[in-house]
Amino acid sequence: MTVRWKLIQGYEKRSKFPVKVLFSGSDSDFVYITKMIFDNDFKILLQGKFTLWFFMLVARSNVFGCDLMLFQYKRDRSFSIKKNEFKLPLWVGRTVSLPLSLSNESVKSDVRTIIKNNLSYRVTSSKKHIEKFVDDFWVPTVKKRYPEKNIEKEIGQWKVYECELLLVNDGSDDISGALLRYDQGSPYLWRNGLKNGDLSLWKTGGIAATYYFSAEYLFSKGYQSLYLGLARAFLKDGLFQYKKKWGGVLRCSNNYAFILKVFRDSNGIRDFLLNNPFFSYSKGKIYSFVFYDELCDCDEKTYHFNGVDEVKCINIDEFLLNL
Repeated sequence: MTVRWKLIQGYEKRSKFPVKVLFSGSDSDFVYITKMIFDNDFKILLQGKFTLWFFMLVARSNVFGCDLMLFQYKRDRSFSIKKNEFKLPLWVGRTVSLPLSLSNESVKSDVRTIIKNNLSYRVTSSKKHIEKFVDDFWVPTVKKRYPEKNIEKEIGQWKVYECELLLVNDGSDDISGALLRYDQGSPYLWRNGLKNGDLSLWKTGGIAATYYFSAEYLFSKGYQSLYLGLARAFLKDGLFQYKKKWGGVLRCSNNYAFILKVFRDSNGIRDFLLNNPFFSYSKGKIYSFVFYDELCDCDEKTYHFNGVDEVKCINIDEFLLNL
């Protein structure tokens, strides 16, 4: 196996102190990680490819004098986790029971917006309508929200699956929609989008309505659960936070993982760890890892979710002292 890697240096986005990171992963993961860690100005100092065993030797020996390593690998390969290393799922998923619980205040607000704007829905399995939705709703929405993402290979994927299209209407036009997929046991709210990628329609309830109406429709068809799809394994990730408010049980995606290793104490690393709690797993259990100091506490209730076995609150001074 060949490992492609990059050595990146820039300024941590909050502290503005320098951080050097050894990264190995996909192009989309590179964009996500660099946006999370750095401000807009970072540079690639070196890049190359090694055999797997040589990469791990170089990485764990910290030949490049890094502060942090993030290494993506396929989980069919077994890696023992060393000191100051964490195994993060690349993605986490969420499944909600039907009917939806509307106890969350943000969800209640979304439902009021849906009612206020007189939104309604219809469902079709027409391939013509699905193709139009992908071209006119999903693609422009992804391009607006994630301009760096290459989705050309994903555009026609819907043809492989059994799908239905839920369209949301405001009384005069379809403003949003979602593809419902039926290949994973429970239905899967797979892809949603706003007409022409118009993000202002988010405020009118366009995206929330795809969640709310999908749950309502599927419950009427006798389904007991709905899979909401994937989000990143960092607890403050925007998509994770949005899916979280709908409730449900967390589970890890089993295909890929990251090894995150901290090499040394620095102001940049401190701010990164304090501001980016993450999920990690070990021996079949999943944990929320939260770093804290005298200014940033660890509220276990905030970071405990249905599906998480335990919240690990780590004093950052003690952790970095023992590197």
